[in-house]
This record gives sequence, C-alpha cells and structure tokens, in this order.
Amino acid sequence: MQAQAQPRVALKLQALGVFAAEPFVAGGLALTWRTTPRFTVEVGAGAGVQARALAGRGEALVAFHLDPFRTRGVSPYAGGGVAADLRAGATAGYLVVLLGVESRPGRRRGWFAELGLGGGVGVALG
Repeated sequence: MQAQAQPRVALKLQALGVFAAEPFVAGGLALTWRTTPRFTVEVGAGAGVQARALAGRGEALVAFHLDPFRTRGVSPYAGGGVAADLRAGATAGYLVVLLGVESRPGRRRGWFAELGLGGGVGVALG
C-alpha cells in the first residue's frame, strides 16, 4: 500500500533563486496538495532580496509526477503555473514552467530540486 504512505497535504521549506537581469534570492514555504497520486497543486511564497531591496515572490503551480510510488531513489516531475514578484515600486507577473526531481515520493520525507523558467531561470531546493 505505497499510496497510503503519501501525505495528502505537505509543507515544503525551500530556498529559491531566480537568475535574471536583477537576481532574486529567497527562502520560503509552500503548501502542496496531492490531488491524485500523479498530480499536485502547490501555493508558495518566499521573501528575500532583489536589487538590494526586500522582495517577495508568490507562486501557484500544478505538477505531474512520473513515478509517485517510488520509495527509493528519485522520480522526475514537470509542471507549470503562475508567479508574481513584488518589491517596492515594482510588481511583475509570469507564466512558469518547471522540471524537477524528488527523492522517495512514495514516502513521507524526502528532498526536491527544481529548474524553471518564469521571470528568469529559477532554481528551488528543499
């Protein structure tokens, strides 16, 4: 019963970097709902620094997981959604596409790494 080991709702702690004309580096949290074994919906926010000023980024994403029952090793996933960058005097919205890998998706704990596009090249680890 590997599917029962998967949490329906999970909290992700992440470090985020978006590399564009003005790089953005942040830390944040995301709440993920596993709607089916293969699909997740995620809402996240982070706070950090961009152009030497306090900035924030919010994201709403949907992802498709190729092997959600794997209990060892890593499994790839792909997703997309929307993001908003906020800082004093500037707000920008983006479409986001991403590729990622997660360790042990069929277990309650593991790590993830993502590479995405949306306002620049983004990297997230957690």
